[in-house]
Amino acid sequence: MMNINPQAYLTTGQFAKLMDISKDTLFHYDRVGIFSPDIIASNGYRYYSIYQVDVFNVISALKELDMPLKDIKTFLDNRSPERLIQLLEREEKALTAKIHRLEMMKKMVTEKINVTKEALEITPKDIHIEYKDQMYIVVTDSKPVTSGQNIYESILKHHKYLTEHSIDEGATEGWMIGVNKVLNGDNLLYDYLYTRVNDSKFANHLIEKGTYLVAYHDKGFPTIEQTYSRLIQYAQDHNLVLKGYFYEDILLDELAVKGFEKYVIKLSVQIQDKFT
Repeated sequence: MMNINPQAYLTTGQFAKLMDISKDTLFHYDRVGIFSPDIIASNGYRYYSIYQVDVFNVISALKELDMPLKDIKTFLDNRSPERLIQLLEREEKALTAKIHRLEMMKKMVTEKINVTKEALEITPKDIHIEYKDQMYIVVTDSKPVTSGQNIYESILKHHKYLTEHSIDEGATEGWMIGVNKVLNGDNLLYDYLYTRVNDSKFANHLIEKGTYLVAYHDKGFPTIEQTYSRLIQYAQDHNLVLKGYFYEDILLDELAVKGFEKYVIKLSVQIQDKFT
């Protein structure tokens, strides 16, 4: 029986433990011709070289990027420095795109956590005043929300715009309607859908910094005009002049509650500075 240097070679179990995989994975890779032990002793024992770790790491990375095993095998059967560069450059682009998608998903999850926590802390009947810094947003025109088809087409148009301009979507879009329309009773004639963006180069609209009147509605869209009325009445009672747009942000939607009538919506509208 040949002598095996334990400092340079590992048994199947040792190599599997080092790579944090099962021995069955190594057996499978050997059967399909992707990754085989460096030495098979006369007694049938299998040994992997410590230098095979780098090769296995690359195979694992390619598999993580959803590269089929047969394609990995094709590369390994025809490997060369030039082919390796081509393969890794292609997979580097795929990895960059995957990282971007994961970062976008993380951003959406974080935003969803924050708005859900906010919803749990509200007192629905309260109206309060808060200061907001300016925010960059992307807006697209909205059809009147007089039918489900109009709502669908408005949302579809908004998402299409974001996709065409490579703009990351937030957890939810918001709705905007001009103050004058609400004061005139035209609560269904929304102006825009909007999405917040961090980079001003993507923005086509700006939410001004300033003081905003804020209220929450916890009975869904069918009765949201009640909270609009409360905001308007509050402004009148306190001699406040409203300006710009009302902004609607959904805090709790179908992910958190069952039923459209249980949605929690945040309404905010800017107050005219008395000194301007």
